[in-house]
This record gives sequence, C-alpha cells and structure tokens, in this order.
Amino acid sequence: MGLRYALLAASHPSLALEELRAIVEAEDIEYRELAVLDSLVIFESTGRAEEIVRRGSLVREVGELISISDSGMSPEWAAEVGAALDGREVRVEVTRVRGVGSVSEQEAVKLLCSRVSCRLKGEPLHLIAVEGALIAGLVTARASRKEMELRRPRRRPFFKPGTLDPQVSRLFVNLSRTKRGSLFLDPFCGAGGFVIEACSLGARTICGDLDWRSSLGARENLDYFKCWDSLTIISDATSLPLLDGSVEAVATDPPYGRSSSTMKRKYEELVSSFLQEVASVAKRGSYVTFAGPYEARPWEIAIRRGLEVRGRFHMFVHGALVREIVVARV
Repeated sequence: MGLRYALLAASHPSLALEELRAIVEAEDIEYRELAVLDSLVIFESTGRAEEIVRRGSLVREVGELISISDSGMSPEWAAEVGAALDGREVRVEVTRVRGVGSVSEQEAVKLLCSRVSCRLKGEPLHLIAVEGALIAGLVTARASRKEMELRRPRRRPFFKPGTLDPQVSRLFVNLSRTKRGSLFLDPFCGAGGFVIEACSLGARTICGDLDWRSSLGARENLDYFKCWDSLTIISDATSLPLLDGSVEAVATDPPYGRSSSTMKRKYEELVSSFLQEVASVAKRGSYVTFAGPYEARPWEIAIRRGLEVRGRFHMFVHGALVREIVVARV
C-alpha cells in the first residue's frame, strides 16, 4: 500500500472524516489511517483511493504523499521533496488550512522550482499547511461539482421547498455505507433527492412518502435522471410494505423545521416509530443515517430503539435550527 493524503472540507472536518471512513468501507478499499491533522488525513491505501473523491461530498482531493515537514518550509525540505519527485514535472500550489502557517505560494514556487522541474502543465504538487505540519503531495484526484450542479433541486422537474441540496444528500447516502447494487431506502423521500444520489452510485432504491404528491413528484424526478431501477411507493414510514431484513442501507431526513409537515405527529414520536420499523426491514449490521433538530436529541431516540449509535454530528442551518445528523447501526 502507498502513502496517501486526503484533503477534507474545512467547514465540517468531523463529518468529512466520517464520510471518508464510510466510503472506504462501502467500496471495500484497503485503508489504514495513520494521522488526522485537522482537515488533512494521512493514510495507506491501494490504488483505488481515487474512488473516494468520485463518491465524496466533503472530500476535496486525494493524492500521493511525497513528504511531510514538522518545521515548515526550508531549503533542506525542498531538496528532500525534489529528490523524492525524481525528475517529475510539476506545478506548485499552496493551501493554508484555516490560514495556518507562514508559507506563501511565491516563496514555495521559488524554493521548490530551484530543485524540481516546474512546468505550467505539470502534475499539481500541492503544499498543504496545517497545524504542526506541512505536506507535499501529488494530486491524483480532485472533486468536481459539475454533475451535482445539474441535480440541484430547482433544476429538477418537480421541486419541493426545504429539499436538501445534492451535496448534503450525497453525504447522508455515503454515511449509510450504500454499496453498488445494494437496496437503499429513504422512507421520507420528499422530492427524491437522497434516492437520486443513491441511484447515481449504482444502488437499487426505494423511495417512500406518505404524501402522494411528493411520491409522484419524486417518480418524475427519478425518471428524469434515468433511475429506472427505483421503486416509488406511497407509504407510512412507520409501517413499510417491505420484507424483514430486505433493506441494506437507509438514509433519510424526517420532517422538522419551518418548511416541513409531520402530519400532526411530534418529531420524537414519529422518529421513534420509524426507527422501530427500520430495525425490522433493514438487514442486521446495516447503517441508518437520519437527522433532526439538535434539541430533540435524535441520537437518544435511536438508542432507545436498540440501535448502535456510531456517530452524531452538528450542522448549522439557520439561527433557529441546528441539524443533528445521526449515524446508527441496526
């Protein structure tokens, strides 16, 4: 296995790290984590590590680790980087995570290009400064959001207020360890954003909602994105017409907040009943990712229903709502 690095979204580093770990598990990528330095992860992996970026929502890039310094930029370290590159042509880029470090792009280019072959069209050599370290890595895969932009809620045939954007939807799906060919369920699917993302990863999907208008609209969206291997049902998430143990991954965003309707049921009651149902229809050992308002303590509801909570993460939405994302195992 080779030494790699992953640069994560600095806005949500703990969520991004959990997503990274979920993706390597779902894709069965050989992975051994060596260090986590704020938004930078150093790990050993096989050549399939680029799949992390293809799937990722909060993973910005993955690359080959060339060298790491704990004392910042110096002529000696630049010489070490040059020796490791062994004549490869590069172009130098610099990122200071949260403004850490004093290295400037001008200084780095001047120092490194006196020891390595720098070309405008060379391989990107990324210098990333984090607290306590400076790494040099050759970028092998970098995230592109072009496809996700095409799936934004207002670009779909059917739009519903309060729909999460594709980046957040992809995050939920990844946290549920959705595999290619597996059966994915969103029982509060709304306009179908989660199942569209699961479909784009090659999963078979079931999209359910108690509101018939949403179910029909979700079907329209799924057809638009050619998700033919997707079943859309009008169903109550607390009583699903599914066989026990048939579902292999669940990600959903139950109704809460200003633009959502709980059909006159309290969030706690609704989610408790939904999780009880999921514990039956989901395969043992599968993951469930769901969310709720922080003050409702959704992770405690999962524990009371016998699920193993593997992680809980907070995401600010607006002044009146902090979303808590819960990752649990059946």
